[in-house]
Amino acid sequence: MKIAILGTRGVPNRYGGFEQFAQYLSLGLAWLGADVWVYNSHDHPHKEKKWQGVNIIHRFDPERYIGASGQFIYDLNCILHSRRRDFDIILQLGYTTSTIWHWLLPRKSLIVTNMDGLEWKRSKYGKLLQRFLRHAERWAVKSSHR
Repeated sequence: MKIAILGTRGVPNRYGGFEQFAQYLSLGLAWLGADVWVYNSHDHPHKEKKWQGVNIIHRFDPERYIGASGQFIYDLNCILHSRRRDFDIILQLGYTTSTIWHWLLPRKSLIVTNMDGLEWKRSKYGKLLQRFLRHAERWAVKSSHR
């Protein structure tokens, strides 16, 4: 089984929760014999193409140059690259920036999305961003098989 994990800055974990989840899951799946691929930011300190049996794909991530909006470009880069691969399963971690590209997800892959809660309900976001996040959540549900 060929599995891709998108939506993180990469493994090994150098950032936060999704990266920690991706690290543990990818290691476990690789140990069980799955062909696991994790998309890493080009800025990730781990520059090798493999890490403890997990395949690493580095893609350009302009976040440090243009701020948080760079995540939209990074997610687009990962999704476009995944279209050229024959992944059986694509696990998207999060939905905030990737869902605007939902129509570009590979049609032959099983798409699984980990939502990470109801971001649109968080009071730290303004009303406009909350509205966008609510739409993004709907797009994630519609574009995911699970």
